Amino acid sequence: MRNGTKLAKHFSMSDHLLKFGVLYLLVLLIAVASMMSRQFLTAQNALNVLRQVSPVIILALGEGIVIITAGIDLSVGALVAMSGMIAAGAVSFWNLPTFAAVLLAVLFGIVFGLLNGIIIAKFNISAMIVTLATMNAARGAAYLYNDGAQIIGLPDSFTDIGRGYLGPIPIPAIIMIILVILMVLLMNQTVLGKYLYAIGGNEEVARLAGIGVLKTKITAYAICSMFAALAGVIYAARMNMGDPAMGEGLEMYAIASVILGGINLYGGQGSILGAVIGAMFITVLGNALNLNGVSSFWQLVVKAVALIVAALIYTKKKV
Repeated sequence: MRNGTKLAKHFSMSDHLLKFGVLYLLVLLIAVASMMSRQFLTAQNALNVLRQVSPVIILALGEGIVIITAGIDLSVGALVAMSGMIAAGAVSFWNLPTFAAVLLAVLFGIVFGLLNGIIIAKFNISAMIVTLATMNAARGAAYLYNDGAQIIGLPDSFTDIGRGYLGPIPIPAIIMIILVILMVLLMNQTVLGKYLYAIGGNEEVARLAGIGVLKTKITAYAICSMFAALAGVIYAARMNMGDPAMGEGLEMYAIASVILGGINLYGGQGSILGAVIGAMFITVLGNALNLNGVSSFWQLVVKAVALIVAALIYTKKKV
């Protein structure tokens, strides 16, 4: 009886809801959406949602580790456009093989992230200011790349990355699942993962404990940008074009996914799987609204409200 009493005392409903609330909301959303539209629970719609959510989850994975370090990256949406343009240009203008084009875009993303991380960590400048500046730089570069024009007519070997299937599963979903597994292992089973949480919890204490704060923060931004570049390749392949306007507003979806998933904006707390569930919630919400004929303008309002509510709930732990 004493053990039972102890367990009861230690159990906190508020903590439980903070940890698993978005999962319960996702289940509730699926139930409501299935009642409101007969098309929602069809196999075709499920595959559509899976394809749509995959690049959002990939973005959320990268954004998640940056926010865990108490940082933020506002440049991911613009980087999606720039990397998509690079990959599309590589296969269209330079006739590079698809693998080489993807590798080129991903390498660009890594270099871009290293630049973000070095400026933020080395010179101790606000991550919001730095990534806001690089967001504009990347968006401008995406427009300059082909004089503001789209790059169309991409080969099937490239578009299969965004449109193809491996068996019944969309290829973007397979890429996403692999990355989720790798990131869960990274955050929970490696020294780097422990360092990322430690820096977000208290950067000065982490430094005094001998953690290489500079290298770790730079690594976080490099991973974030690498994932954004890969998401850009997937979007370009799915749309069958490189588009300099692509990715506008995606930084909001990435950050919203992370916050909805319970990763604390102040850093040091939260699970990377929470960001995955948060991205699923946002995508399923958009899909349900689409199926019910809700205007895209109202969808932006609904998603913004969801983000604000999540921020109010989860930041209470630090206020």
